[in-house]
Amino acid sequence: MINFITTASENFFQHQIGTTCIPFSHESASERTILAYIDIRSVSNSVYRVYIAMGAPLLSQITELFLGEENPDEDTLKEMLLETTNMIVGSAKVLAEDSGDAFSIETPLIEQHMISNLACHDIRHLKIDNHIMTIAMKEL
Repeated sequence: MINFITTASENFFQHQIGTTCIPFSHESASERTILAYIDIRSVSNSVYRVYIAMGAPLLSQITELFLGEENPDEDTLKEMLLETTNMIVGSAKVLAEDSGDAFSIETPLIEQHMISNLACHDIRHLKIDNHIMTIAMKEL
């Protein structure tokens, strides 16, 4: 499932933001990130939590593009991350359905912990310009 989310993220940044998004080997975050999660349920009723983390500069870029706000506050950045998470995972859901590996999605929420403190079994990093986006997933 994380492959669908990674592909959906690459598509989002290419087609919606107009920039490249490439897999990246990344050990630790150099900037403070905002973290959201969304739960997904497979057709076999397995439940997974998907985390998406982005730094404020990347979220500011997305916010300016979608909302026209040049200096968004913290709450606006969090709301934009929730919307971005919903768009990406919703797109991944369509990709998964097309391949016969369907899942349902819940409502995204903000996570208060750091991604490094979460026990995730699969983590991917994507480089977008000079920014890093992290996708992580664990089974619940």
